[in-house]
Amino acid sequence: MTIFADAPAEPADYLPAAPKPRASTQTASSVVAPTVAADLAGQIEHVTQYVATRGFVFDPWQIAAYITAVRTKPFVILAGISGTGKTKLPRLVAEATGGECVTVPVRPDWTDSSELIGFERLDGSFQPGALLRLAQEAQENPDRQYFFLLDEMNIARVEYYLAEVLSILESRKIDTDGRIITDLLTPHLKQSKYAEWSQVYIPENLCLVGSVNMDETTFGFSKKVLDRAFVIEFSQIDLSAIKPSDINELPASKWGSEQWRVPALSLSTHPERGAEEVASIIETLTEVNGILEQGQLQFGYRVRDEITMFCLTAKDCADLFATAEAGTVDPLDLALAMKVLPRVQGGGATVRKILEDLYEWASASSTAGPETQASAHDSQYPFCANRLDLMRRRLQETGFTNFWL
Repeated sequence: MTIFADAPAEPADYLPAAPKPRASTQTASSVVAPTVAADLAGQIEHVTQYVATRGFVFDPWQIAAYITAVRTKPFVILAGISGTGKTKLPRLVAEATGGECVTVPVRPDWTDSSELIGFERLDGSFQPGALLRLAQEAQENPDRQYFFLLDEMNIARVEYYLAEVLSILESRKIDTDGRIITDLLTPHLKQSKYAEWSQVYIPENLCLVGSVNMDETTFGFSKKVLDRAFVIEFSQIDLSAIKPSDINELPASKWGSEQWRVPALSLSTHPERGAEEVASIIETLTEVNGILEQGQLQFGYRVRDEITMFCLTAKDCADLFATAEAGTVDPLDLALAMKVLPRVQGGGATVRKILEDLYEWASASSTAGPETQASAHDSQYPFCANRLDLMRRRLQETGFTNFWL
């Protein structure tokens, strides 16, 4: 696991060394390879237990949702208040599965992709960026999973420094060898003496993860970013949860590329596109879009596909979508909160009407009375209902609302 310190004076001080194939940082005695017969649900459960024995508190659904999101699309945003483990979770999951998590702290002065992809110095030499270096290493080690963690990613405007990367990420396609590839990160270097970097793309074993705090020092997200990411929030805190001193730490396992591989790039090519639950999910999304259309906040085919594929992928570990108290968490309820609710923000009568209608729909209630918080727990989509209740109360009290805590 590599962590880069903030060193504005010289990029080389915090960029990783030139990439080269290397063995896992886990020792042979600390790695347990899963048997061929071991199912993915059991392997994910091992990850949750591994994290717990390290003294970190996460509900099973949070770890299951994170792994499911990575296995659906390689761009995940972890949001929530400070100190809840947003930055630690990707590192722990990488550690538990034999992968590698490289952390780069975002700086407020980032205005383009040069720190990520690279830039030309005044003397004409090329300085590769941190993402370009890790992408090349991931290409050279296709059987190992890599996570590129942008810490405090919204301390600078994400639309400025990440726009080029997001565009490249959306170019994912399957090549003649069956691999998922993207457009090249630096094709303009092909005719230069730095041509080795011109063949680097974002491989399927590399996932972008961002940790964010929402306060007066950070920037919000545009719909362009929200449409392309899964947003998992960490807001529930149990201060009484402390790791018992007599629990032994579990060994890490070793996941191969097949555990992380994305089943399909779109719903139309998904092997389960004809499943009965797909029609039910799309019917639900159509109802939600009808409400959002009142304020021109409706989503498109990308969000439809990614929510549906998330729910299909979640079936691999359905029992782990649960709270610490063994309460069930519906993946569709969670996916709606991750992909749809962050779109709703602002003030005025239209936003108020959308929130009221969404809450009524999520809570399966014909009226929205004063007992909204209590009724939310018994609703058809309790995760969404609770957040919508908070959002509409915030709008009533301050005249403005958004999804974020």
